[in-house]
Amino acid sequence: MIIVNLNKYGMILFMSLKPLFAYFFIKLLSLSYRYEYLNPKEVEKVLKEHGNYLFALWHQNLIGAILSQSHKSHAVIVSPSNDGELVARTCERMGHKVARGSSSRGGQAALKQMIRLLKEGTPGAITVDGPRGPAHEAKKGIFELAYLTRTPIIPLTVLPTSYWTVKKSWDHFKIPKPFTRFRIHFGAPLLIDKDSKNDHFNQASLDLKQQLERSEDYINSILGDS
Repeated sequence: MIIVNLNKYGMILFMSLKPLFAYFFIKLLSLSYRYEYLNPKEVEKVLKEHGNYLFALWHQNLIGAILSQSHKSHAVIVSPSNDGELVARTCERMGHKVARGSSSRGGQAALKQMIRLLKEGTPGAITVDGPRGPAHEAKKGIFELAYLTRTPIIPLTVLPTSYWTVKKSWDHFKIPKPFTRFRIHFGAPLLIDKDSKNDHFNQASLDLKQQLERSEDYINSILGDS
């Protein structure tokens, strides 16, 4: 006699289908979005001069960043947690390449995967204050990655004109509302050299934070005028 645990297999089926539902929900929602790239030639210039790049963004702007760059595959780091599994599979369905790890779990493995992908020519994107914060404080991992691969960092800011805020989250995560417009601004590239490493990336971290803050101020000034 074979006894089937329906609860167990039902949960497995649900978990396997959840990324698919998330993907189609995001794709459907994204059809209502509009994107305004304020200075797209900045990325073209970096690609021409250096051959690759590494986007740096705040975690709270993650959804807008993924959607605004969905026309090109990027290498991303996603937490190995259960919540990260949904994000990872959704990113993969959108054509991105995923390295699993975080500052507390699997960090070295994720770093090695990212190094390989960047050296193969895949551009990268990292939420520099994720996965747990503090908000708007850049961790040093992106600078180590940029130094080891000689890849310039491009500060990326993507702000929706209308959104919901998850107030209980550590970074007040932004969920764009349907039919919103995104404004995208690219900061000046940061080149991480030996002097930056000897400084333990302190100045680089400050420069990145200031650039991301200036980009947000610039976009918000445009929103105020519109």
